[in-house]
Amino acid sequence: MQLTPWHRPIDARMRVPGDKSITHRAILFSALGGAESEVRDWLVAADTEASLRVAEAWGVQVVERSTRRLVLKGPGGREAWHEPDQPIDCANAGTTMRLAMGLAAGAPTGLLTVLFGDASLSRRPMARVADPLTQLGAELWTRRGGLAPVAVRGRHLTGGTVALAVASAQVKSALLLAGLNAKGRVTVEEPIPTRDHTERMLTAMGARLTSEMAGRVRRITIEPHPEALRTVDVQVPGDPSSAAFWATLAALWPGGKVVLEGVSLNPERLGFYHLLASMGAKVGYHERGSDPEPWGDITVQGGALTAVSVEADQVPAMIDELPLVALLSTQAEGESVVRGAAELRVKESDRIRATVQGLSRMGAAILETGDGFRIHGPRPLSGAVVDAQRDHRIAMMLAIASTVAQGATELLGEGSVAISYPEFFDTFSRVRQEAE
Repeated sequence: MQLTPWHRPIDARMRVPGDKSITHRAILFSALGGAESEVRDWLVAADTEASLRVAEAWGVQVVERSTRRLVLKGPGGREAWHEPDQPIDCANAGTTMRLAMGLAAGAPTGLLTVLFGDASLSRRPMARVADPLTQLGAELWTRRGGLAPVAVRGRHLTGGTVALAVASAQVKSALLLAGLNAKGRVTVEEPIPTRDHTERMLTAMGARLTSEMAGRVRRITIEPHPEALRTVDVQVPGDPSSAAFWATLAALWPGGKVVLEGVSLNPERLGFYHLLASMGAKVGYHERGSDPEPWGDITVQGGALTAVSVEADQVPAMIDELPLVALLSTQAEGESVVRGAAELRVKESDRIRATVQGLSRMGAAILETGDGFRIHGPRPLSGAVVDAQRDHRIAMMLAIASTVAQGATELLGEGSVAISYPEFFDTFSRVRQEAE
């Protein structure tokens, strides 16, 4: 795909697709109930289709489906689950596989679930989920090295406390979901607070769950709840990680402005926007609702950017947006540093390397480190041939970079956006036409 520089800043109001994290959970958690639930404004994308395949394999029925509305009927709780008659394809969806491992670990005794994925997902670490689940008595198997495919046989689990070695909302969620069918309460200790979509949704469904801070450690405890949970309708807000691409586009241009309507304002998802403000962009929030997730509008206006440092304790709140932080830093005054982000190396691609390679080809002064990168700016970018490395977030970041580059950019692997934002390039073209 050939992309040419923009000549005018963005000035737009827009809505982005539904939040991916919330959509995954609304679909998968429907397997824990027995009545119908409605998921409005769900994200229709390759990743969430994977979660739908898992839910259906366990007995969830799709009653109605459109691009705006998904109605699901649960089988009546885990005791009514069907055993999948074949391995389930999770494609590229790490969230699907990891949350499904937790659900399957507490399935009816003997019920076998086998999960596999594409080449990218098969390289991503699953031992970080499998190992703590085995501490609760789970029976599961992975490929050598703790990799997918994964086989999980259901059983009643033990309670206990698990201290996470890596701050991960996916691992935390898998353990909490397993804890619903444990013999005693399960407590998860996370070293750095991560997004709490699972806790909010399970609480709304009737699970008994508490959360407290013990110093810098967050302790989340869930009580056993073997019976079916109540079903809840979910209004999915816009995805702040998808909205971040347009926020970056506005921030890169003095005079740029975007109003992002109906976006999740979950505090654990706003780290990138707080960082934008610290770099010199103007960022405003207007909350319009809060049940069970706060949501509203985010306004971003461009300004002179200054360098920033991102430390390990900030990373979980902006893990998906760190490639955009690198891009913004190429146009900021001074040296920016991102540390403590080694988790980026085990995403859909090695995002540290993919970010450095892509922006380096465009002329950025960026240095790869073991757990992040260093960027010196401001530095003019130039059009180049760049490869998204089959990673949706790298593809979209490089597309935004092309808007401020001198000369045309040839982007390879742009089709990967189907994973989380299938209409990204249609929106990209429309916003450009409106700006010009």
